[in-house]
Amino acid sequence: MSDSYREISDTLTRLKHSVRGLANWILDYSDELGYPITNMALNKLAFFAFEKILLEDKAILTDAKIEAWEHGPVFREIYQGFKSYGDNKITGRARFYSVDTGEQAVAVANFDLELSKKLKIILKPLIPLTASNLRKLSHIEGGAWHQVWCHDGYANPGMEITPELILNA
Repeated sequence: MSDSYREISDTLTRLKHSVRGLANWILDYSDELGYPITNMALNKLAFFAFEKILLEDKAILTDAKIEAWEHGPVFREIYQGFKSYGDNKITGRARFYSVDTGEQAVAVANFDLELSKKLKIILKPLIPLTASNLRKLSHIEGGAWHQVWCHDGYANPGMEITPELILNA
């Protein structure tokens, strides 16, 4: 981790929300609006929510790692949780193993009213877009994904999109 990343990271608020809970919240909201969501679209929507909260509030929505994949930013937990849907509408919800019950449980987002309202404002214009249009938005030249995917010279193991890259994009 670079010194500049540590410096930036130290000034940010960590909200520590579950990325699976975020995914389920987005799926529920898209259902409320009447739009089907695919795995690719869900990953882009989660990224745009993360990005906007970071840029506007200087807060890290989730500690889950964001990776630059060919089709844009990906949260591995979201991808793995819904890859069985392929490019079809996701009808299930992300789950996790509960150490309390010893069973699988549906992940829940514990967002306060203010954050829920903010996420709705961020995502409402994006949810109707197709996965390919969301992909195009995430591939903007000079953006965080572009900087990682088209990096030049330095090594970036795991092709990680860090908060530092998003803030400096």
